[in-house]
Amino acid sequence: MLQAASDIKTSLLRTDPGGLRLMRGVHLMLTVLGAVFLANVVASFVPGQSAFKLAVLAAASGGHCLMFTPVSTRKAEVLGILKLGVLLTTLFALGAVVAELSGKSASTVLQGLWIAAIMLGFAMQGLGPFWQRAGRSMAICWLFVVLGNVGGSPGLWLPVMAVLGMVTALVVRTGPWRPSTYRTYLRVEAANRQAMATYLRQLSGRATGSSGDAAVRIRDLAKLRMELQVCADLLRPEGELQGMSPEAAIMVELALEVVGDARDQLSRDARTRLAQDEGFGRAVDRLVHRLETGEGVPEEGDVGEGKTGASAPAASWLQADAAVTAHDRFQELRIAQAFKRLWLLAAKDQPVRLSLGTDDDSREGGWLRKLSWRLSLQAGVAAGIGFSLGLAFDLNHAYWVTLTIIIVLSNSLGATLLRTAQRIGGTAGGVVLAMLVDPALAEFPSVRLVLVVIAIPGVIVFLDRNYAIASGIISFLVVMGLQTLEGLPIDELWSRLYDTMIGAGVGLAAAWLLFPNRTGASFKELASDYLNACRNCLRAEGGKADTDLQDLARLRTAASTLIATARSYRIEQAPWSSFTRSASDLNVLVIVLAQYVVLYREARSDVTRETVEAQARSGIEALVARMDKRLEDEFSAVLDGRPRQTVPGLEDDWMTAMPEGATGNLALETGWVAMLYHARKIVRCLDGLRKEKFLSGPA
Repeated sequence: MLQAASDIKTSLLRTDPGGLRLMRGVHLMLTVLGAVFLANVVASFVPGQSAFKLAVLAAASGGHCLMFTPVSTRKAEVLGILKLGVLLTTLFALGAVVAELSGKSASTVLQGLWIAAIMLGFAMQGLGPFWQRAGRSMAICWLFVVLGNVGGSPGLWLPVMAVLGMVTALVVRTGPWRPSTYRTYLRVEAANRQAMATYLRQLSGRATGSSGDAAVRIRDLAKLRMELQVCADLLRPEGELQGMSPEAAIMVELALEVVGDARDQLSRDARTRLAQDEGFGRAVDRLVHRLETGEGVPEEGDVGEGKTGASAPAASWLQADAAVTAHDRFQELRIAQAFKRLWLLAAKDQPVRLSLGTDDDSREGGWLRKLSWRLSLQAGVAAGIGFSLGLAFDLNHAYWVTLTIIIVLSNSLGATLLRTAQRIGGTAGGVVLAMLVDPALAEFPSVRLVLVVIAIPGVIVFLDRNYAIASGIISFLVVMGLQTLEGLPIDELWSRLYDTMIGAGVGLAAAWLLFPNRTGASFKELASDYLNACRNCLRAEGGKADTDLQDLARLRTAASTLIATARSYRIEQAPWSSFTRSASDLNVLVIVLAQYVVLYREARSDVTRETVEAQARSGIEALVARMDKRLEDEFSAVLDGRPRQTVPGLEDDWMTAMPEGATGNLALETGWVAMLYHARKIVRCLDGLRKEKFLSGPA
């Protein structure tokens, strides 16, 4: 039982490192409670105003200010909450003025203006990340302007409640203790480093065997690295934190895999010699210390001025006698080259957030060209149809239809399809759960209210990770809350389910029929651009650690965009199968291709540099040119839809030239071996992408 609880805790922390999202959810809960309390206090001094109505308005303002402000540094979150608060206050003030001018027709006029607010909010999503959040928040929050004027306008108290909610969110989020994104990253980085060091000990056969050291597997490193990536995503791009970046962690994993694979392929005699070699042991110990701390430790006897352990471990353990087989020599050189990469990658003085350069996505014509006119039109038409259906069928909660339309409409048809399925499934689950809980707690309204309150943090935890779960929690909150606070019969709240289905259907129909944004063409364009980017990266000079990691980060960003587009494309082509097969081999191949391209370039740079310095024979340069052409031809073949290319004899010539051409130069030998290894991996990745029909749409 305790082990199961520990496993659940570990899994949750990897989903939400340091509890950053959970704490934000707790702050949302406290904001809602605080805003409700303060609104009730205000209502007690204002005769004629509904305390319930003011509480809903204040809680809506504060909750949306917090919900639509992503986890970041304290300063960034303060700025985000203030900007959203000003926007919502302006929105509520406009609603109050319109209600005052409209008189008895206020409800009808405000509902009509909701369509305009929705269209404007969706149009602003093209202006940038903040406006994506602010526009959707504006479209949702006009609903509270409409509800706030039912039965009489609050007048000036409408914008006052918006300010009250914003201030409450600001105080709650920035006042009490909150986890630091920087400290969380450092803690997760330390766990990654410790696991990497332990794994290296295991691979090298030098594990301590103590009871406190649990065995580490490569999938454990992958899970920890994903946690590291989540933390890095929460850091601001201009953050100056130094440590091991997620890109460096990926490279470390690959280097460790090389060490393990090469050691397994050594002959038994070679493995025994390495296990007994003191030089190999010292090299492993220094690397373990480097991985754990990011700092170097001097070699034994390596003392004196300037001797700080900054140099990589010596490779004195390499077999130098002629009796060693070419196979063992090749594998030992792979280990030596991996050790060199591990030493460089484990340094602690590298920036965590790598600069990718400025992406100029500005369009000619200024901000008017950036507005999402297509999405705005879809949202406006869908909202109009939703209103019409509500009036035609006299729906009890017609605004749920419109609210669902706002939530499911996305930038592409595939994303809208996915969000529609998540919204319907989550809502159904939440309503059914509320129906099951209601009879058991019918006599305990306070317990039901407590359940509603403590479920609020779950919305934030799952909102970005799994919207279906978040939608289920929201539906449970709404159904239980309305039944408890307003005494609505639980049976009547079934309407939330079919209202949601109507809204989801209308939103999906608008995305499908009205200027649909299908991702087929964009996927093929992105796929072609990605392969060309990898090929261009291969052509460029490498060898500098910071440049290589920046290029890897840039390629990984492009790969992530491509994978997301591929998923949307799958959903559009085969909706049902896309949910049962949400990932494919393409996802893995696209990511690892970028890594091996950068590693090949790095190894080629080492070979080129050492060839010039050592004045090695010119045949090496000719072989390098042949290998480059081999990879160029393979990239061209995939782009042109041609079968796999072959260059007979290239690999044999490469292996034959390895011991002779290196002339005893260790750096040249290790680079030579690494080039062949990574070239093989690149070809296999490209062959896999060809089988996945990469440029004709993902399988």
